[in-house]
Amino acid sequence: PTLDAKMASAGSGVYDLKCSACHKLNKERVVGPGWEGVTTRRKAEWIMNFSTNTDEMIEKDPAAQAMLELCMVRMPNQSISDEDARAVYEFMRKNDGVK
Repeated sequence: PTLDAKMASAGSGVYDLKCSACHKLNKERVVGPGWEGVTTRRKAEWIMNFSTNTDEMIEKDPAAQAMLELCMVRMPNQSISDEDARAVYEFMRKNDGVK
């Protein structure tokens, strides 16, 4: 329930390197959807699975398919490790106001 600041910091670095070109931290959709509120809309497992198994999620998950229809651009596989996915999720939680 409480934020892991060290992990969120690591996630910020992954965001800067692999995510920020397509995702903003507010509600604005650029290429992909904005991240504001994402941790209240999606379960942690879904977010991390989408980060690490993008292609499979787009092929099999109705929510991922709906996002593809909305954004019209398939998220590329960023080769994010499980550890990095967890760190990015913690960064998302920080962005959503978890302390």
